[in-house]
Amino acid sequence: MKWKGRNDLVDFILDNKWLFLILAEIIFWVSTLSFLVVRYWFNLNKLSVAFFILFILNDLWIATMGYFDYLKTGKFSAYQIIILIVIAYAFLYGKSDFQKLDGFIQRKAAKWRGLPEPEFTASKPLYGMAHAKQERRNLYKHFLVFFAVQGLFLLMFGLSDAVSNIQLNTLFEEWYEKTNTDLFYQNDTANNITRIWALILAIDIVISLSYTVAPKKEKKTSHSAL
Repeated sequence: MKWKGRNDLVDFILDNKWLFLILAEIIFWVSTLSFLVVRYWFNLNKLSVAFFILFILNDLWIATMGYFDYLKTGKFSAYQIIILIVIAYAFLYGKSDFQKLDGFIQRKAAKWRGLPEPEFTASKPLYGMAHAKQERRNLYKHFLVFFAVQGLFLLMFGLSDAVSNIQLNTLFEEWYEKTNTDLFYQNDTANNITRIWALILAIDIVISLSYTVAPKKEKKTSHSAL
């Protein structure tokens, strides 16, 4: 009954996948705006940690829906492509767009509270190898968080017996082509989080290192003749 109940829940979510995808985005943006208001109206700056956790969980939830939809249908669809676009956007532009939104809310909160408008130091956009270095630095942080969570899973659940029987030629099939997997921990939730997060990490690796191979170039602005 336990497994049947879980499968029924997954089927219900996938049958209403578009609704859950829209709901996930609504929750993300409402939570983001609420976080910024609480941060600048009530001066609770430490809540930034909660936002980071929310960002990770939101992406994991969206990616999980896309992955299980692929397992159910056995083929790529527009739904999964949209999810990949959402994840790619989060890694490419999410940080810079959030900084813009952060500044906007900070100015509005100061105006509502009758305080002087905060001054922002305009950061100069990075290009070339300087930008590539920044992307690699962000990637290293992603690695650090990923492996820190894996260490936590290891302490909480321990490794499963399937780890001792890993074969490289069937690892991908065992890990990704089955609805449930015994790799790598003695907990199904931890295993599903790990394999979905590993896909997101792989996307981040490709995007981040692409700037080392093909550095970002500064856009040339044309000046009209006086």
